[in-house]
Amino acid sequence: MRKRILNHLDLKVLSLIIAFLIWIVVANVDDYKTTKQITGIEIEFINGNAITEKNKVYEVPEATTIDIVVKGRRSVVESLSKDDFKAIADLSKMSVTNAVSVEVSAISSRVAREITIAYSNNAVNVEVEEKIERQLPITVRTSSEVAEGYAISSKSATPNLITVKGAESIVNTINEVVVDVDMSGANHDIVTYGEAVFYDYAGEVIPSDKFECDVNNIEVTVEVKKTKELRVRIGTVGEVKDGYEIVNIDYQPTSIVVVGDASDLSKVDEIVIDDVDVSDCSESLETAVAIGDYLPSGIVIADGTEEIMVKVIIEELKEKTIKIDNEDINIVGKNEDYSYTFVDKDGLSVKVKGLKDDLDELKVTNLIPSIDVTGYAPGKYSFVVSIREVNGITIEDSYEVELIIKSE
Repeated sequence: MRKRILNHLDLKVLSLIIAFLIWIVVANVDDYKTTKQITGIEIEFINGNAITEKNKVYEVPEATTIDIVVKGRRSVVESLSKDDFKAIADLSKMSVTNAVSVEVSAISSRVAREITIAYSNNAVNVEVEEKIERQLPITVRTSSEVAEGYAISSKSATPNLITVKGAESIVNTINEVVVDVDMSGANHDIVTYGEAVFYDYAGEVIPSDKFECDVNNIEVTVEVKKTKELRVRIGTVGEVKDGYEIVNIDYQPTSIVVVGDASDLSKVDEIVIDDVDVSDCSESLETAVAIGDYLPSGIVIADGTEEIMVKVIIEELKEKTIKIDNEDINIVGKNEDYSYTFVDKDGLSVKVKGLKDDLDELKVTNLIPSIDVTGYAPGKYSFVVSIREVNGITIEDSYEVELIIKSE
């Protein structure tokens, strides 16, 4: 048996060598070298603390990926996808121009030994800014109408300030921080929680993930109370310049809606503003009066009115002479046995002062001039003429007439 195995041993060894060579050739022909492009490998940024520890913030381009070309045996390369690779950008190695190189490698060490990786554009620019901090007031904004006969008396947030930290270019664009509360049909106080919404100077919302906040949920209290409409009354203090007079006081609005507890509202029916100063004024005065300064304790404005616009119309007084004939003077207390004759046949010239419109409308019959002769015996007498006061008209002097009384 042994002799049979050892027969032609050299030929048998040669056959094995030839078979092995044929196998190598066939294997290499079937598993040839090939290349493959793999796209969309997401870049992972590491060591960001190298930037943040310097009180700076950074932002990388969104959805940053890299494409590679892989070369290796077909049996290895064809099954590879982007999930078999990792792309690392080390922020601690960022250049002075804020560029970070990207290194791509196979996740599997076995695959790494079998392939080569080629790629271009292997640097990513990172935006780096100073990190700043701001404290901003929180505004409570209500939507929808409360129940009829009610209004919002006050709105508050706890805390009333919010601290934001982030990139200077983002934080400095925040103009207003608002918490919205729906007040639809409310007839009682509302206490709720809401998220702060950040607005820029154009009124656009700034996503809150662009910066850090020290608080997320804001407690909001909105007080709702009964309303009442109050009339407004305006008065003045001081005296206008001599020779001038207040013609009228115009103001708007003439009433306001206020809100408060029912017990407080029951105590007031009007708002009196009686200190509009007209001292030494010689022309019309216009002023805005802050209505809040005149509201009783516990009552606030409900209709948004903050000021009463007041116009005090002031005009110069004019003089005019009114001719009063003797027959226009009433003689009171006559004796039927006597006759009464005025000495001066021309009557009186009475000087009056007042506003032009009042003077234009003034007539002798409005003045009702009269003298009282009751109990006087025949003779010649001087009588002071009584002239009726007319609103807005001043009689400049006193006037006398001479009258002769005779027996018939």
